[in-house]
Amino acid sequence: MPKPHTTSRRLPARAAKPAGTDTRAETLTGQAYQKLRHALMTGALLPEQVLTVRGVAEEFGVSLTPVREAVQRLVVEQGLEVVNGRILRVPRLGIETYREILKIRMELESLAAKEAAPRISNEEIDRLDAVMQSHLAAIQAGDAHQTLVKNTDFHLSIYRASGQPILVRIIEGLWLRVGPTLNLLFPQYCGSLTGHETHLVAVDALRRRDGDALGQAMRDDLTHGSRYLIRLLKP
Repeated sequence: MPKPHTTSRRLPARAAKPAGTDTRAETLTGQAYQKLRHALMTGALLPEQVLTVRGVAEEFGVSLTPVREAVQRLVVEQGLEVVNGRILRVPRLGIETYREILKIRMELESLAAKEAAPRISNEEIDRLDAVMQSHLAAIQAGDAHQTLVKNTDFHLSIYRASGQPILVRIIEGLWLRVGPTLNLLFPQYCGSLTGHETHLVAVDALRRRDGDALGQAMRDDLTHGSRYLIRLLKP
């Protein structure tokens, strides 16, 4: 079994305190869950990075109970794994698992994009154009984490515009599992600017309300990135 990474990333900022008191524990659990989920989806946590419930609770500024409950949900969703009862670890995907996830993502993300094209607002397209430019700036700056954050925002915002909540939830679950592994794309993939080029095609397709072209752009983006990842995941 490969040794865990010694490099780690800090979790997002402390969870905000809820205004109400009756549902405080439930609210804090939800906040901790969403923050950890977002950290996994955007690659803020690395493959094989080790966490503890206490460490996460201190980072978020909450008690152990809501973090423990949030972690249990993420273990069920296979975003985290329990090592020995107290230690948590971010899973490292094997190549066959990654390939299976990739096949499913190709179909579902293309479908969501096709559904989004006629539904997405002009204002959201303009915002995605700005996200795309921020994504390019992060690539050029060599900022791996911000590159992944902007890439996640770009893709998931398109899928969420599909108006298909069940489909989106499934896609998000797949991003939850693959997000940390996307860190392996850096620095090689950044230098190619291929991701930015496929985003340009996607924005053009959005403005033309061309669902087929948008779906193909999402497929192309996945195809280009996966070529690097599969090479790196091979034993």
